[in-house]
Amino acid sequence: MSEGAFSPRPGPAPLPRMLVAQLLMETRLLLLNGEQLLLTIVIPTLVLVLFSTVNVVDLGAGQRVNSVLPGVLAIAVMSTAFTGQAIATGFERRYGVLKRVALTPLPRWGFITAKTGSVVLVELGVISWVRHKYMDSPWSSAVIQVMLGGLLVFGVGLLIGMS
Repeated sequence: MSEGAFSPRPGPAPLPRMLVAQLLMETRLLLLNGEQLLLTIVIPTLVLVLFSTVNVVDLGAGQRVNSVLPGVLAIAVMSTAFTGQAIATGFERRYGVLKRVALTPLPRWGFITAKTGSVVLVELGVISWVRHKYMDSPWSSAVIQVMLGGLLVFGVGLLIGMS
């Protein structure tokens, strides 16, 4: 008896498909989590609007938004990468998600890569929105600086969340 076209092939999915699926799931979880959205988008936007419109601090000559924008980008990157991931990983530890993920065919480095990729995707979204609205600097320099800073802070946040 020969196998048909629809016979099951047991075993794990190919590694790239597992990584993409985990990346999409981590990104959905990041975007659906209210605290992380507050840290990522709402607080930096409020800080940008407040300090660029209200004369609370003397920022010198020129447009106020140009003086405030680098600090706001730093707030968005640090809140997304550090606080957001530390909180999420802490909750995942508490609810046993990390133990369940350890039992899947996805390697540990794949799980960490997917978490890192979700942070990078959200940061790229925030950077592209801010750049579209406010920035005149080259796209590549902003992306490289923010991504490197975000990845460094993300590692520390993940360490704190797992400890």
